[in-house]
Parts: sequence; structure tokens; C-alpha cells
Amino acid sequence: MGPRIRRAERKVPGGKLVQMTVDHDGAIRLTGDFFLHPEDELADLESFLSSLPRAGRDETVTLVREYVQSSGVTMIGLRPEDLADLLAEVRP
Repeated sequence: MGPRIRRAERKVPGGKLVQMTVDHDGAIRLTGDFFLHPEDELADLESFLSSLPRAGRDETVTLVREYVQSSGVTMIGLRPEDLADLLAEVRP
């Protein structure tokens, strides 16, 4: 059996589509109609999401909000709630 890759996608408020993929080693990748500023923060955000422990939605939202505040990243077309919901879908 080959590596297992899980994907989730959703339309977020405003009609934008966001996809999250997690590969067999737990690495997360985000794609879709959203923007981050500064743009080079995407890899760091993906690494952060990959390292998050499994937790309830509220705790995950709080952790993502804290990350966004501490890193100074601005997310446009993407909310911490969206990331928490996508994480819940891609993690078994």
C-alpha cells in the first residue's frame, strides 16, 4: 500500500476555496484562494499546523490565533476557524 494522503477543502466566508493536504509523514500543505502577508510565512504556518497536537476545535482556534499574533502574519481570505475545521477533517 502506498503512502496515505488526506485532503480536505471548503469554501470559507466570502466564497473562497481553501484546501489542506496532509501526507503520510504528517506534513501539511495549504493551497487555495487566500493570501498571507508576508507571503513567505506560508511554509512557517504549514510547519506550525503540522506540529499542532490533536485537540478540540476551540483549543485549535486559540492556538492558531496565538500563532498569527506572535508571528505578525496577516491572513486574508482565511480564518483560524477555517484552519481548525480543515485540520479536523484531514487528521484521522
